[in-house]
Amino acid sequence: MKIADQQLPSPARPQRRTRRSEHDLYAGERLRLARHLAGVSQQQLGDALEVSFQAVQKYETGENRLSAGRMVKAAAFLGVDLAFFAKDYVRPTEEREASLNFTAEEVGLVCAYRALRSEALRTELRRLLATLIAEIPPGAETGAQ
Repeated sequence: MKIADQQLPSPARPQRRTRRSEHDLYAGERLRLARHLAGVSQQQLGDALEVSFQAVQKYETGENRLSAGRMVKAAAFLGVDLAFFAKDYVRPTEEREASLNFTAEEVGLVCAYRALRSEALRTELRRLLATLIAEIPPGAETGAQ
């Protein structure tokens, strides 16, 4: 038997890392938040990033990693700083952590605020909120009655 006729074993393929880090998951969550705040669909974001809406879904759930280049494009398209997607290395306090988790109602308020095209109306809304906050005594419960 000739050496040329023998099959050499193929080299083992390196294992592909499939586990996502908490930073990858955080970036995906922030992508979804930025998209909601901008009032953009997954399809529209996908078109801007030159990927399918399914790819956007996978970025948002952390199933796929968002590359640096696409993160830069997403930040520009959605009108946020690139740092918006970065998770702080310092452990946030419980209070700060809670402040980063927006409810659907809070996202709706931000979207409504951004929909106001008049800076005068935005100023009046901020003034109204400041007045309401000032009238609530510290520690008072403000549930609807």
